[in-house]
Amino acid sequence: MTSVIPIKNSINFRDLGGIKTIDGRQIRSGLLYRAGDFSRLTEDEKDILSNQLKLHHILDYRDQHEIDRCPDNLWANTQYINVPANPLSNEITASLTSDYDDIFILKKYSPFDFMIKLYQLLPFNNKAYQQLISLLLNANGKPLVQHCAVGKDRTGIGVALTLFALGVSEEDVMQDYLFTEQCLQTFREETLNQYKNKFTQEELDKYKIIFSAKKEFLTAAINEIKQRYQTIDNWLAKEYQLDEKNKKNLQQIYLV
Repeated sequence: MTSVIPIKNSINFRDLGGIKTIDGRQIRSGLLYRAGDFSRLTEDEKDILSNQLKLHHILDYRDQHEIDRCPDNLWANTQYINVPANPLSNEITASLTSDYDDIFILKKYSPFDFMIKLYQLLPFNNKAYQQLISLLLNANGKPLVQHCAVGKDRTGIGVALTLFALGVSEEDVMQDYLFTEQCLQTFREETLNQYKNKFTQEELDKYKIIFSAKKEFLTAAINEIKQRYQTIDNWLAKEYQLDEKNKKNLQQIYLV
């Protein structure tokens, strides 16, 4: 289980350290993190990230309009990289959470079906995750955080990719993903309350599903990977150049 980082003004901020691999090793603490955006950080919190956690690489999966609305409040000694992870689609996009006037998109899809389709698209031909692998292989031991708006969908697939490459089982990858549901509970309730006078209850219920981390969502991604590539390992190798040699290199860096 990942460890929640106790920074009040972060969203779903967790250290992947401690997650066990199939061969009995585990991820080193203090190297790999996942999160939502860092737009609300205080100066004291930035000091913790910079001087205590020494969190250096920031890979932001958001679209530019999301960043313009809520830019990361960056701390010292960072390398900030933005590569949008959204699928190349005008209708299926993970950045819905940033624009509360786009409920019309969900009129074409049920929110559940919308999320299934999103997860079926995210793992493939994704430049953001190619950048992730490059960073992981060349980070030189400097801690890295991958994040999107709330650290659930785009980050969820990026973290799943990372964990699979490190040799974590499907069961434990799913366990980490579903922990997001618990971590986002307070944020989700606060956000939906802000819009209870703008949207109908039916529309709010749709957004509640969009803000959820459900087993069916990540399962849809895994099933689509296996349909296209038969195995997770084939997907890692062919989509993200994570052959056995590169996976071994990652494991030497990040496992203990």
